[in-house]
Amino acid sequence: MKYTGYHLMFDLFGCNFDQLENTDYIIEMLEKLIEILDATIISKAFHKFHPQGLSVALIISESHVTIHTWPEDNYVGIDIFTCSKSFDSDKVVAYLKENLIFEEIEMKEILRGQIC
Repeated sequence: MKYTGYHLMFDLFGCNFDQLENTDYIIEMLEKLIEILDATIISKAFHKFHPQGLSVALIISESHVTIHTWPEDNYVGIDIFTCSKSFDSDKVVAYLKENLIFEEIEMKEILRGQIC
């Protein structure tokens, strides 16, 4: 069975409010994650919500990465959709543990575009 892509969804709970409110830090952290994934950023967009929260979308040559923060709930949702055949979810988890403060992480992986 062959798939065209992988969609990983990360839910992080018990996150640090101040870290989630730091737009520059979150964007820089995602850009470094893209480097670890050996991907190429094509475009990026973000929106800072008021009174709090942030959404960032990075379009990469291999698909996209998004993050949505809910500082008031100490929650972050991260989606990585990639067609990279060398994608390593363990590297992503290790990177998140090193760069974000949180108490719990849940990961779901979906194989996309099943073709024969």
